[in-house]
Amino acid sequence: MTWYDYPLLQNREQLRRELLSGKKVLTIARELGCSRAAVTAAMRHHNLTRPFLTIGEQTRKKLRL
Repeated sequence: MTWYDYPLLQNREQLRRELLSGKKVLTIARELGCSRAAVTAAMRHHNLTRPFLTIGEQTRKKLRL
């Protein structure tokens, strides 16, 4: 099966939220029952990358981001 067979992978915002929550690509793939390659293909299609650092809301406000 390919990435577009999975509704979560078809939806850019849902996939983005999963990545921003700190989930690894392998974790997302296991939860969906698909391959890691399917998740990374969907990420490429939606032009998404794994976040390297997430900034909390309080820090964001302090930094005025």
